[in-house]
Amino acid sequence: MEWFFVTWAIYRRVFARAAVLAVKNWPVLATIFIYFAAMTVAVAVALPFGMFGGFLVSLVSAACTGSFLYLVEMMVQTSRVTLEDFRRSFGVYLWDVVGVAFLSWVFFTLATPALLELPQGPVVLLCLRLLIFVLFNAVPELIYLGHYSSVQLLWESYAFISTNWIEWFPANIVAAAFIYAVASFPLDGAAGYLRLAVVSLLVYFVMVMRGLLFLELHGSSRRGRAFKYRMES
Repeated sequence: MEWFFVTWAIYRRVFARAAVLAVKNWPVLATIFIYFAAMTVAVAVALPFGMFGGFLVSLVSAACTGSFLYLVEMMVQTSRVTLEDFRRSFGVYLWDVVGVAFLSWVFFTLATPALLELPQGPVVLLCLRLLIFVLFNAVPELIYLGHYSSVQLLWESYAFISTNWIEWFPANIVAAAFIYAVASFPLDGAAGYLRLAVVSLLVYFVMVMRGLLFLELHGSSRRGRAFKYRMES
């Protein structure tokens, strides 16, 4: 039972801190609309250019993802995000995101045709995607908190998840389910934009929560966390 109380204490700290940071930095939700606009423009511009256009869209998507991760890093590490942070954010982790996306693309390009030839190919492919999602779930946090190469990112995520999966996933599953419930709530017109704003803020909250939880778990052991809990009780 001690493990439960230790993990619950970590969750209380992490969720409370993430809520404070999300509210304190509420203007960051505007970036979601900027990313959406950037992707809309990129798709419109790239449409006539075939494969080259696809690369362009992928690059813009990676830039937006890297920008998002950098802003989350600023919230986790410094507790605040400035306009200057947003201006510099697009290039900071661009190539880290591109590297991970490229490895994923190469793997599935090679593996998918072979797996689909198997009798239960679609099921095997789905299970493989689920396994990859689980084992590499900490890659976003490792991009901005670990600063590893693309291959190292995957290995470090595997090592982290295999050690901390029982502490990592319950909070993430509950948070993701809450976001899904809010996003699925039927609203139209102006209320729909309000829902999008709330979902955007919740997404930042969850990503900040993940970053804080990662910092709590990474580099520590269950025995060490239990000892710290007993000392603080």
